[in-house]
Amino acid sequence: MNRKTLFALGAVLFAVSWLPLQAADDALVSRYLTAANEQYSAGNLEKAYSYVNNALKFYEGQEIPGNAAVIAETIYYAYLGRARDGKDWASLAEIKEKLLDYPALASDRINRLVRSIETSRAEPAGASSAGAGSQAPGGTAAGPTEIQLALETMGKEAEARTKESETRQRQQLLDSQREAYETALREVQSANGSGNRLLLLVLLILAGVVFVVFLIVVVNLVVNMRNSKTQDERFVETLKAVSQLANLPNAAHTLAALPPSYESPGSLRMLGSGEAGTGLPPAPATQEEQAEFEELAEKCNELGHLIDAATGRKNNSKNVSELVYKMSHELGYGQYESTLFFMVGMVYDIGFLEIDKGLLGAENLTEDQKYEIRNHVKQGLAQIAFVPDRYRLIFADGILMHHENMDGSGYPEGLEGPRIPYVARVLRVAESFMALISRRNYREIFDKESAIEELKARPGLYDPDLVTVLENII
Repeated sequence: MNRKTLFALGAVLFAVSWLPLQAADDALVSRYLTAANEQYSAGNLEKAYSYVNNALKFYEGQEIPGNAAVIAETIYYAYLGRARDGKDWASLAEIKEKLLDYPALASDRINRLVRSIETSRAEPAGASSAGAGSQAPGGTAAGPTEIQLALETMGKEAEARTKESETRQRQQLLDSQREAYETALREVQSANGSGNRLLLLVLLILAGVVFVVFLIVVVNLVVNMRNSKTQDERFVETLKAVSQLANLPNAAHTLAALPPSYESPGSLRMLGSGEAGTGLPPAPATQEEQAEFEELAEKCNELGHLIDAATGRKNNSKNVSELVYKMSHELGYGQYESTLFFMVGMVYDIGFLEIDKGLLGAENLTEDQKYEIRNHVKQGLAQIAFVPDRYRLIFADGILMHHENMDGSGYPEGLEGPRIPYVARVLRVAESFMALISRRNYREIFDKESAIEELKARPGLYDPDLVTVLENII
């Protein structure tokens, strides 16, 4: 066995001992950063700040990767702004200490904000002790410029210490590798022929294990990325279908209780009525109407993301609207009608944008708080000014009545059976199904088949025909 072979085997042995630990750290850091980003998006700045600091601990004495630095700098800037607005000097001092530990986060805008805060803190003391020198609260004699210079100096010292630590760690790693190679070489040279073959076999087995683990990780990543890409593509294709509506014929309506006509003049109709022979407004016929319809679709998509962020239900609007779209197609609706119902599904919970976020995550609610949450269906009606007049009533039906039940026990009007418009009934089924299978739901998590059985067991709440349609498409 020559020296090159022994060198390669030693490298494999070192990789086997190091790779699992490194992978575990990377996965934990990724979870912290993801949690920090989600909490920041939801407006929970305290949790976001805590999570990102947990992630940064893994980079002490090391260079912070670009994605982690961007997330951390954004959260630090927001946290620093809140400390300034609340005059929270303790948090300010803590952030300044953190910036000394992680100088890479001291961006220009953070430095400017620090200088601004220090200036505002120094002004009252300067006014009350004229001629005695500028004295900041807490007895600090240094002015804003001196504090910033000290911060920058300490940042440079921290950067120098970081570089020195990285150099030392690289040297230690090289020394460890060299020692491992030399030890393996000595052991192989001192062993007999049988020992050489046994060592080679062990090393090959270890290398095989490492390769299999690596392959499994890669396959999982590829599958997850492919599934995510497929889901996004389906969603994008649904939106793209809007641009093709002008070339599609209107489909006949096959449901018994179609929504009433949303464009014909005459007497006002009661929301929820289901008069026979009525239908949706016709599909866009002119270029201007087509552009209006496409703009409405984009606005609904944008609002759906805002609603999910407010309620903490990731991708709920997209998932519910896709179910509504598929169920409508299954029932015989055409591309235009199904897409219109899809857009209503994106914003059916728009009323939650006017509800206190603290109530949405609370477990124990008073009767007044329960009423306020139920009132989101009426609050939503005040949020649909962006909808063109010809489509506004179909949006009103879905937003106002998606909590009506077939037996009349729902709210806000207590409508029964066919008096509930189709769009409201299909939203009721789709939303409940997604809630039953959602991991974020507070109840027991159902698989798809069990969720369908749960819906079937409650015919007083859900339209049985629509539950059957849902069962056919999942």
